[in-house]
Amino acid sequence: MNMNNPELWDQLRTAYRPAAPDLDTAAIMGAIRREAAAHPLGRLEANPLAAIPSWACVAAASLAIFAAGFVVGRSATVADSQISQAWLQSVQLEEFEQAFLDVPESGL
Repeated sequence: MNMNNPELWDQLRTAYRPAAPDLDTAAIMGAIRREAAAHPLGRLEANPLAAIPSWACVAAASLAIFAAGFVVGRSATVADSQISQAWLQSVQLEEFEQAFLDVPESGL
């Protein structure tokens, strides 16, 4: 702010400022009542989900994601177990010995 001319700034500070008009609250409330009577607001329909706080929805969603992850992880573990059991039962012990444990006997 340029303060080179303090007299000018004093004139601006003391300049005429109109007073705020008085509000006729009775007339305003009368107009609001007439408008409300002419256009009544319809009753809002009840929303049963509006009573549930948002944090509860977030907690429920988190729990659902956790449960889904647990089910997927558990099913993968069970599937691996079943696959290994099926493989062990499909290969006869003699064939396994011949194919994988065919080690020449040494003279130990």
